[in-house]
Amino acid sequence: MKEQLKLKLIPNLALLLARMINSSLRLEVRGEERVNKLLAGDKSIIFALWHGQLWLPSYHFRDQGYVALASQSRDGEYISRLLQKLGWEVVRGSTSRGGARSLLRLVKKLRQGKHIAITPDGPRGPIHQVKPGVVYLAQKTDSIIIPIGVSYTKKKIFSSWDHFWLPAPFSKAALVYGAGLEIKEDKLSNVEIEDYQRLLGQKINQAGQAAEKVLGDQ
Repeated sequence: MKEQLKLKLIPNLALLLARMINSSLRLEVRGEERVNKLLAGDKSIIFALWHGQLWLPSYHFRDQGYVALASQSRDGEYISRLLQKLGWEVVRGSTSRGGARSLLRLVKKLRQGKHIAITPDGPRGPIHQVKPGVVYLAQKTDSIIIPIGVSYTKKKIFSSWDHFWLPAPFSKAALVYGAGLEIKEDKLSNVEIEDYQRLLGQKINQAGQAAEKVLGDQ
């Protein structure tokens, strides 16, 4: 009974907090016009961002019908319920539990023309290290990976494995869509997959640096 109560209360409280904080942010978004053109095209998009920077993008993308991957852990259940309240479609699984099945479900969603968001260093890290699943998804579905970076003028950084960022209410925020990444090869060697992992990690970091620059220029 106690666990069921927590499963109801925690996502509702998180939703209230997300609405209060995110609606108060003075947000600058860069690269949105370019991404909107891609969204109007015939290719699906995989948005890629670091796990610790989920707070703003998960709210900014609300009610779009985008698909997210949430782990099968208890924390993943909380996140899944919150995302669903924000209008996301959620696939449960990870690279460690239910990984192959969840990747196949995401492949199906992408081939149906849906857009998804991935935290390629989640759900357990190592922090800011891209895992191969996102490369597999892009290759198998001819999707475009769009890296996302965020920044805040004021934030709390938690001591969790992902160093989760929670912006301070009424602070300035920036969300930047980085340069897209496409994978044209039909087959990839392990070395090539690792090269794409490193490249995507660099692109996510560059988007984050661009977001910092947006706030620094204000």
